[in-house]
Amino acid sequence: MSGKLLGRRRFLGPGVYSTLGFLLILAALLLFPSLIRDSVRESVAYCLQVLVPSLFPFMALACYGVHSSASQVLGRPFARLFRKIFRLPGCCAVTILMSFLGGYPAGARGVSLLLEKGLITREQAGRMALFCMGPGVAFVITFLGAGLLGSMRLGVLLFVSVTLSGLLLGVIVSIWAPPPKEERSSPPPPSRSPLMGAVYDASKSMLVMCAYIVLFSGFRAILQGSGLQGVLIRWLTRTGIFSPFESAAVLSFLLEVTGGVGEAMRVQAAPVFYAFGLAFGGLCVHIQALSFFQEFPGRLWLFFLCRFLHGMMASGCFLGVCLLLPSGAVPAAAVLGPEGAASFSGSFLGGASLLAMCGAFLLMAEGGAAAKPTSAGNV
Repeated sequence: MSGKLLGRRRFLGPGVYSTLGFLLILAALLLFPSLIRDSVRESVAYCLQVLVPSLFPFMALACYGVHSSASQVLGRPFARLFRKIFRLPGCCAVTILMSFLGGYPAGARGVSLLLEKGLITREQAGRMALFCMGPGVAFVITFLGAGLLGSMRLGVLLFVSVTLSGLLLGVIVSIWAPPPKEERSSPPPPSRSPLMGAVYDASKSMLVMCAYIVLFSGFRAILQGSGLQGVLIRWLTRTGIFSPFESAAVLSFLLEVTGGVGEAMRVQAAPVFYAFGLAFGGLCVHIQALSFFQEFPGRLWLFFLCRFLHGMMASGCFLGVCLLLPSGAVPAAAVLGPEGAASFSGSFLGGASLLAMCGAFLLMAEGGAAAKPTSAGNV
């Protein structure tokens, strides 16, 4: 009997589930080709017109701050404050700042670089990964607020809500953390070529991020074509918390933030849903952030719990700010759609050119690294 049970467990191992998932996705690609094609085309256009032009400069700057000595020098005035509030060394100041100004991947990549260079411990890196994640100024205020919702003031309120709740989350997760050790009086020597290292890291991160967004857009199309999306929406509606339209927006935000923004616009969801979705980030962003670490330095269940808490806290902050402001100060979201946002995004060819340059730089950098001599005999 025990031999039969052991054989059944081996049969139902990870390989069987991977094979089953492979076959199901293959069948979906064959059953819904046009739906998946249209969804992927829209996500590619979004990456080239909005994401790459707005996020790449912030990503490169965040990486440069760690590769050079800028993070240590600029962090000195904040060292005492960060030691008391976040239980982190002052060199983390630039990374925390860029995580909320530059966009989701900028913070995660900055944390992973600090850990790789030995500037922070694994405990500190795991704690920073719990709250150093924000949608960025360009996406929230310019593209979403002024472009899609027709109100830059509303974009500012959303950005302030997400940022304040993220910083508050950082304080909460650091209450019982041990204080950091005293920093070295002189910063460690910077990388041999910090600019090249920053551009390399930013290029690689940008390409990976766009690939994940395109992949999740296809997954959303599969959910829609198979009817699973409708099942999940009905399940969320039965909880009594959301209406069917609100359930559709929440489900999209849980999967991928850009798709959530589009769905929330379509159903004309209240701005508080945007606050939750922007802070939560979506499963697509979570996987991107985790991919920057060879081994995640914290607990995964705590990471996902903090993502949910950040979303709830951002919603609460947004409602609180609206209550504090005088009547009429909070504008209604006049949804303009992609046409209204055209003037706030880059051109398709411009984004494609920048992404192509990222790929070319990666190939040249990796080729140069491979051509380096490994020993004196190779010279």
